[in-house]
Amino acid sequence: MKPEHKEYEGHRIEVREGQDRLELLIDDVPKRYGQLPNGSYFLHEYAFDWSESLTEVAQRFIDHQLRAKEIRRGVASGAKEP
Repeated sequence: MKPEHKEYEGHRIEVREGQDRLELLIDDVPKRYGQLPNGSYFLHEYAFDWSESLTEVAQRFIDHQLRAKEIRRGVASGAKEP
């Protein structure tokens, strides 16, 4: 399998052939993942979403991290959401 990579929200997502299974890297950092009995993938670090595509799971993880950073910034600055 030829490595596939994608830029998403300023982050690099790469899926490539590993020793015995696919490897997922986000910004060149390997991410542990698992596979459900129905074939869907999930990240150990973020098991709230799953998908049939590792790339899509990585995108959802990035979105989650971005939202969490926004919330933390809002709390740190004392801003309140309506």
